[in-house]
Amino acid sequence: MRFKARRAKPIGHSVAYRNGLRNGRVDGLNRGLQDGIMAGKQNTLWPIALIIAQVKSFPSLEIILLQPFRLMKQLGIYNFRVVTEEEATREHIAEAAVVVFIRNVEPRAYAALEMAHEMGKPTVYVIDDNFLEIPSVGAISDYYKDPIRRETFIRFLTFSKLIQVISPYFADYIRLHFNPHVVCFSASVDFRWLDEYGPKPVRNDGVIVFGYEGTVKEEDFKPVVPAIISILQAYGARVRIEFMGFIPSGLKGLPGVSFLPYDHNYRQFMQSLYSTTWDFGLAPLSNSLFNLCKTNNKFREYAGCLIPGIYTNTPAYADCITHEVTGLLVPQTTEGWYLGMKRMIDDQALRNSIREQAGAYSRSQFSLEQSVANWRQHILHV
Repeated sequence: MRFKARRAKPIGHSVAYRNGLRNGRVDGLNRGLQDGIMAGKQNTLWPIALIIAQVKSFPSLEIILLQPFRLMKQLGIYNFRVVTEEEATREHIAEAAVVVFIRNVEPRAYAALEMAHEMGKPTVYVIDDNFLEIPSVGAISDYYKDPIRRETFIRFLTFSKLIQVISPYFADYIRLHFNPHVVCFSASVDFRWLDEYGPKPVRNDGVIVFGYEGTVKEEDFKPVVPAIISILQAYGARVRIEFMGFIPSGLKGLPGVSFLPYDHNYRQFMQSLYSTTWDFGLAPLSNSLFNLCKTNNKFREYAGCLIPGIYTNTPAYADCITHEVTGLLVPQTTEGWYLGMKRMIDDQALRNSIREQAGAYSRSQFSLEQSVANWRQHILHV
């Protein structure tokens, strides 16, 4: 079944208007956070969120949970503990005010969910991928396609007291098929990591450099590879493309194409992305139900690092990007990607405008303060 993507409202108005609105919002959030600090000083018995994960370090855990919960702990609003599925005990669950699960599909994790319900604890299942529709791409997909894990995933979707997602499309999918109790809000960018790096580097050699960062995406790049080859042939030494983490097999070894491995330390990865001098970034997604449920991760990272982006016109991006304002939305075709890249290469004013507006949008919508406000309002009620 297909869902209709919901478009975000255009930013609109003048830069001064948008800055004023953003500053007012941030001031309000900061005032609320300061109130939390004072309350925390008066009451050291903060509530504890128990986070149960497969392992204690992976990007989704860092981006969605650890960043806002670290700030809440720092501000005296909410405490948290992270344990693996093997480490979780009845005592851990008993002391928790809320039990949060993230991307769990193992039966032992679901046993912890049932234990939490027996104790009357509120439970939240945080999920950013639709494992029921994961494509067959090797060991990772084999893991999630295992019948027992698949059934466990369905049970988490069905019986968790609350589901938290980032994608509005995925939220509608879960509400329709499994559970009406779904909240949807974006993950965060820790701008302190970027601000401590210093000013973003600037390149003045006259060459247009664009890039891609992410994991293996051969299927998503099928229509993009011939478009990139055509761009390299048309512009020659005037353009270069850099890949970080993954390079399509059809581009390996070509002149003007380079590759850097992915840094699994997310903080260092974000600083490396911020340090690039890319004129724009690429974010293709093929048309599949799995991808329709994907998050806006590339937009958060590109916009946060002041990189204008070209994105496939799909719900993952169309729900949060205003075309030609905070990003360029293109059809997932060779012609669409060729024309999108050509336009970005030829139109410096467009690149600069998208960089400014996407960066401002990112600071207002994806900040840690906004993430904390969302958790407090929609889930923790503190």
